[in-house]
Amino acid sequence: MNLKLKAKIIERYGSQVDFSEAINVNETIISKVIRGRRTLAPEKQVEWASVLHSTPAELFGRDEV
Repeated sequence: MNLKLKAKIIERYGSQVDFSEAINVNETIISKVIRGRRTLAPEKQVEWASVLHSTPAELFGRDEV
């Protein structure tokens, strides 16, 4: 489970639903990414990290693209 991602979403948006609405992505996808049941393309990792005022390395454990 990606607890760093989940914590950052809650910190910035209050809920996964509010985050999903902000980035126009179904909340189910966000939940699957957090739980490790779905991988996120590197470009999307950069996009999500940017919206969350973070880095892909911090949230997904990888270097920035």
